[in-house]
Amino acid sequence: MTSFFSNIWLLAKKELADSFSSSLLYVLTGFFSLLMGWLFFNYLVLSSEMTAGTLLQSVFNPIFGNMNFIFLFFAPLLTMHSFALEKRQGTLGLLLLSNLSHIQIILGKFIAIVLSTIFMLSFTLILPLILSFAGYSQWALIFTGYAGIIFSICCYVSVGIFASSLTDNPVISAVISFCILMGMMLIVLSANASDNPIVGEILSYLAIPFHYEGFVRGAVKSYSLVYFVSVTGFFLWLSERSLESRNW
Repeated sequence: MTSFFSNIWLLAKKELADSFSSSLLYVLTGFFSLLMGWLFFNYLVLSSEMTAGTLLQSVFNPIFGNMNFIFLFFAPLLTMHSFALEKRQGTLGLLLLSNLSHIQIILGKFIAIVLSTIFMLSFTLILPLILSFAGYSQWALIFTGYAGIIFSICCYVSVGIFASSLTDNPVISAVISFCILMGMMLIVLSANASDNPIVGEILSYLAIPFHYEGFVRGAVKSYSLVYFVSVTGFFLWLSERSLESRNW
């Protein structure tokens, strides 16, 4: 069991080192940080009051919503090379012939990409810290908001890895990933349009925003945790099946 996880971590460290040697991560991080900073100060200026409740509703809630939306685009870009590029370069076969199992390879890549996104998020921690000097103290809601972002990112990354396992073209991988993610986001529109309350409830549960928004409000539900873990696990499992179905 120890070697199982140590092999995953070794691959994750290698993938993480490759990410930090690429300009893509730094370009996305710079763009993300500047955009979040600009939005933060705009929301702050437009906020009518500087009370904790008002700041949460008029500043942090839209900031977290924008973060979540932006990662819908970033996740396909960060995951599109995970398997597609290795297929194109002919190195995936060698990796699959190593002493690593398919699931170890998938988990190693998954962990590395999630850690890369957490690196990107870490630069936005300065935003709530700025408000702490003005007396903002609802840190539990900030924590749950970031937790919701990270859980959503795990879903996005698992979808991206699955899409990358289907093709040897990184661009096609990104397009497939984005289409799946947009479908998972837009389910909520079908839920709102449904005349049947039971169907509406089911469709709402299948939509990522339904669960993510609970974290932003600080209302963390066990079924939302089950949803995020299940969706992430499902697409990682599909990735494993995709790799196993091909004769390398």
